[in-house]
Order: sequence, then structure tokens, then C-alpha cells
Amino acid sequence: MKILICYFSGTGNTEKVVRSVRDAFESHDCSVLLHKVEKGLDDLPDDFDMLGIAYPVHAFNAPEIVVDFAKKLEKSPVQKKLFIFKTSGEPLKLNNISSLKLVSILKKKNFVLTNEYHYCMPYNMIFRHTDQMAYDMWQLAQQLIPIDVGEIMSGKSAKLKKVFCGRFIAWVMRIEWWGGRFNGKKYKVTDKCIHCQKCVRSCPVGNITIKDGKFVFGKKCIMCMRCSFHCPTNAIKIGWFESWKVNGAYNFNKPENVEDNKHDKFCKKSYKKYFERGWAKVNSVEADASSNPGQIAEAQPE
Repeated sequence: MKILICYFSGTGNTEKVVRSVRDAFESHDCSVLLHKVEKGLDDLPDDFDMLGIAYPVHAFNAPEIVVDFAKKLEKSPVQKKLFIFKTSGEPLKLNNISSLKLVSILKKKNFVLTNEYHYCMPYNMIFRHTDQMAYDMWQLAQQLIPIDVGEIMSGKSAKLKKVFCGRFIAWVMRIEWWGGRFNGKKYKVTDKCIHCQKCVRSCPVGNITIKDGKFVFGKKCIMCMRCSFHCPTNAIKIGWFESWKVNGAYNFNKPENVEDNKHDKFCKKSYKKYFERGWAKVNSVEADASSNPGQIAEAQPE
């Protein structure tokens, strides 16, 4: 089976998930092609059997770049299955509505949603998760992904629960698309800048240029945080959301020391439910596969 996975990843979390998804499909002898949404339709094959879309949730929506990509896709001559993998920093049910517009667009292109999954991965803005939380999120995701891919391959449908007034809420929250472009013009580079131009090269929409030796931020910002998150000297100010800025990649390794968690009460019940349900699913499948323990990796870490 040939599978095409089109994905967008602002700072790397979604790409990390996507690569694990690819490995899981390949373990089922599938041929998997990963395609970055920011490349547009260039080199996009048409001889695939199933389409996957992956993205980080932006203000309870798919990023505008992902929605625009879906609009440009050609209609499939035959109906094909669609699956979605999404990531976000918190496990709120409102994240379920992020795919509504996307699914509606792709349905008209003859792609029908059968499976949808959501994984918590550490924030790239709002606040920095502790190394322990980042480790815990990734440990669970690594266990769930092979199980979820197994569901797709077996034909078992899995969809996220609907949210009351979800379409209206998602429509209202798409103000982030406009707000991102407006706020993006307020980005500034401080004197910490070493002129490596990493931000210029990595911007997915080409919003950062250099004119007369100065950095210029245009009107196309999609608030992916790639520039500020990966700036090696933390030299980029992000306008209205400077107090939410997170700088520097997570290593996802088990930390040697326990950090003080300043945000331990943030969405506490939601995180608890997310981890409990996630590990319950892992342990349930592990129990069912007890005759072949190699199907499931090591048990939940302490």
C-alpha cells in the first residue's frame, strides 16, 4: 500500500510524530512518502492509496498554510481514505474542532476521513513545559502511534468526539490567521542577533527578508514560531505575544534532575485524563497481545 502523508511542523514536534508514524506504517510493509506542506504541490505524487494530513493545532484550527494546501489539492478520481494526526500543547477537547474545515474541504476532493488522532507535545509558545513533561508526552506518543497506525491498517475507524458549537467556535478562532499576519509585522530583532540568517532560511512562508542590513518582517506570518523558537541567541521579539515566547528545542530525554514546575495547575485534570486514557489504551493492547509481547514496547515509565 502506498501512503502519502502531507504535514506541516512549525518547530519540529509534529515532524517528530510524523516520522514515527512513517516508521509504524513501514512496519506493515507500506510505502510511505512524507511531503512538507510548505513545498506546495511540487513533486506531489498521484499514485497513492491513502492520504494522511498532520499539523500542530493553531488556536483550535489547522494552520492556515495547511488549509490552503488542502484547497489546492486536485480532486481524486476515486474515493480515498483520509487520516489525520494533530499535535498540541494541551489535551483540551476544543482541539478536536481543529480539523472541521480541513475535513470539509478534503471531502469535496474525494478524501473521506476514517481516522483521527491527537497527541500532546510540548508548547513552542505560551510557556515552556518541563523536561519531565516533554519526556512523558513523547514516551506516550511513541507507544500510541504504532497502535493507532494498526487501527488504520486494520480498517478500524477512530474519530475524535464532536464539540458543541464546534464549527462556530473554530470559525471565530480563525481570527488568529488575520491576527498572525498583523502581529508578525511587529516582530523585531534585538542586538543579540549574530546574523546567522537561520530565521530567513527557515520561514515556511518567506516572511523574513533583509533590506539594507536590517531584518524585515512582512505580512505573511502564520505564527508557527519557527524563527523565534530556533533562534540560537533568542534575539527575536514576537510582538504582542513576547511574554508567551519559548526559545530552544526540547531534548525529550528523561531528565536527571526534577525541575520546579511553575505551571503544574495548568489544565491539570485534562493532562491527567490524557495520560490515564493513553496508557490504558497501551496497556489494554499489551494485554491482548500477551501471546506476542514484541508488538508493544516497554510498559509505562514511572
